[in-house]
Amino acid sequence: MPTINDKLNHTPPNTTKTPPVQLQVDKGKKQTSSVYIEQFTFDCIRGVIWNKHREFGSQKRTYKIHADDWRRILQGFKSAMNDLAVATNADQLTDILSIPKHLLTEKDTIFDQKLALHQFIKTLVDWIETHLKKAKYILIIQND
Repeated sequence: MPTINDKLNHTPPNTTKTPPVQLQVDKGKKQTSSVYIEQFTFDCIRGVIWNKHREFGSQKRTYKIHADDWRRILQGFKSAMNDLAVATNADQLTDILSIPKHLLTEKDTIFDQKLALHQFIKTLVDWIETHLKKAKYILIIQND
């Protein structure tokens, strides 16, 4: 059963079979300028990003998302957190997160971990907001 990791890793985790997704601030010159997210956890929020920034997808390895676009994505994350708090079943969760088709078989597993997912999104929002105070963009680097 896949699990949602509610932490942001500052170094790439070596315990997963699939490479993590990296979020990198600007050119990544500072020590805390990158975080790594396990692929399953990132896939759970991928739809929220795509809903607010249609240029994002899975075709390219690297997406450069400017601060203004991230602010719109953050609003989507905050809305998703509010909706997650009151979701009562996996079908609602599917709509809230716009879960990709390849994860629909895992929707009950994801719903069982909705508190961890909520905490992950909150942690991610806090990290992004902190860096958007000075950053012009944050990259999403997919290593799949």
